[in-house]
Amino acid sequence: MECNVEATANQSNSSQTHLRREMECNVEATANQRNEYCKELLMRGGEELSFEELRAERYHQRKMQEMEERLNHLDKVKEQLSQELEEKKHLLLRRRRQAQPLASTDSSSNSVSAASAAQVAHEDSTSQTSSSRRPPATASFQIYDESQSAAAEPAGNSEPPPPELVNDVFLRPYERGLCLQVQCPPPGHHGRTREDRFTFIPQQPVSKTTKELSPIEETSVEAASMTSLRGLSAGTCSPLEEDQDQEEMDHTLSSGSVQTVLVTADPCDPNVLRQLLKLCDVTSSPHCHSEPRVLPVVEKDAVLELGGTAYLIHSRVLDRGSFSVYQAAAEDRHMLIKVDSCSVPWDFHQFSRLKNSSPAMESLPLISCFLFLDGCITIYTAPSVHMFMDLTEGAGWPSKILVAHKAVSLLQLVSQLHSSKLLHAALQPNILAWSQSPDVVFPVDWSSSVDLDLQRDVMSVQQLCSAQTYIRLGLLEPTAPAYLVDLVGLAETVHLLLTSRNMVLVKDNEGWTAEQFSGDEPCDMFSQMWRRFFRSLLNASGCSTLSVLSELKEQILAIYR
Repeated sequence: MECNVEATANQSNSSQTHLRREMECNVEATANQRNEYCKELLMRGGEELSFEELRAERYHQRKMQEMEERLNHLDKVKEQLSQELEEKKHLLLRRRRQAQPLASTDSSSNSVSAASAAQVAHEDSTSQTSSSRRPPATASFQIYDESQSAAAEPAGNSEPPPPELVNDVFLRPYERGLCLQVQCPPPGHHGRTREDRFTFIPQQPVSKTTKELSPIEETSVEAASMTSLRGLSAGTCSPLEEDQDQEEMDHTLSSGSVQTVLVTADPCDPNVLRQLLKLCDVTSSPHCHSEPRVLPVVEKDAVLELGGTAYLIHSRVLDRGSFSVYQAAAEDRHMLIKVDSCSVPWDFHQFSRLKNSSPAMESLPLISCFLFLDGCITIYTAPSVHMFMDLTEGAGWPSKILVAHKAVSLLQLVSQLHSSKLLHAALQPNILAWSQSPDVVFPVDWSSSVDLDLQRDVMSVQQLCSAQTYIRLGLLEPTAPAYLVDLVGLAETVHLLLTSRNMVLVKDNEGWTAEQFSGDEPCDMFSQMWRRFFRSLLNASGCSTLSVLSELKEQILAIYR
């Protein structure tokens, strides 16, 4: 009996020892266990967050911090440019003040010389002989015509023709302007000779290599030039009025308008764009290549080798002086090649922004860029790509159904541009291209475009050079949103495809519209739709451009579906 009790006691002691050891092991395991997540971060306000959501939150915070650093850098650059501008302004005013005493000294010396010459002529008869040998007095200014230079000498003048002047400015056949001959003796010269009688001032000749204007801009410029020529031919500008105008101009410049002219910089200036692209690091893209050599010569029916690929140049489809666009092919692919004398890859940046803005834009052609020392080459590659103006060639003008489909593609393009905070600002038919399968429209030139994410100070149309003609015509208010410029360009493009004519603007009681679609007479539903189309685009002030574009797209699809 005693043995059984002793055995039972031993068993109970051993079981208690075993339980105690198990409890100690569990406590030690619990102490060593570590959670793989943070409960405070995953549980907020009764919501459970996943690891992906936390990672996305940290990513957005890091991006916001990088954006703030970029904005701070831009503020510093802006402040530095403002300081440099002030220094230049003070330097300009200082030079003008230094030039004023010299001008007064020259005028006083000329008056003294004239008085002494008159006194000598009255007292000494030999002065009469010398005065007879002087050339006859000329007018204050006369219009200089190169074709009539032989007849410019007064009748009876036996003196030999003057030598060719060094600083003559002659107009070439493709330039416009007036060339004036003005008496302007050199500083410090008290007399007047035949060599320094004239200086030539051209009236802003316009070279054919300047930027091509839109049809509306060409009409406005021609009207303004005719008005200025009529004012000059009327002879209402006397030398006294010229002096008064010059004094008013000097007073205006000295009163502070110089700062206005200098501060109002073109947002599309290559130097401005170059500074902006430093923030985006465009050159790190695998599709952007740097070539340490000058821009190669591109010609029709020649082979252009870039990046190990040989491109056969078929034809030049656009020539704007500063850049040209060529149609080319390589293997079984077709492409449009833009050769630009500007070395800033702004086209590559803007097109890449548009292509990556939405999955719907992934069907746009592939783009690659090659940077050279004095320019860049941008290549748009697609299975089939054509210029927009090819629609007007071949078998007659495009049908209204085809124009309607292209208008829908244009509406989608502009809508996607604006939703991505991009502004093209120079939509014209000859810089647009389209590709098949799928059918998309895109610009091949972005030199006038604006990235409103980087250029947040561009708010109104008065800051855009391409909108100045529309402002002068009264079509756009200076303070109107900058997006409205694209709507006017869209209207011009569709009007040309639809009517084969440039758009002529008229204004009636309901606002602006195209002249060919301004009637009130009864018409079919197609003509009525196009009337609403142009009125909506040309009178969109105060409306959201995205809503206007969406409504027009629905109206066209409802009729031409």
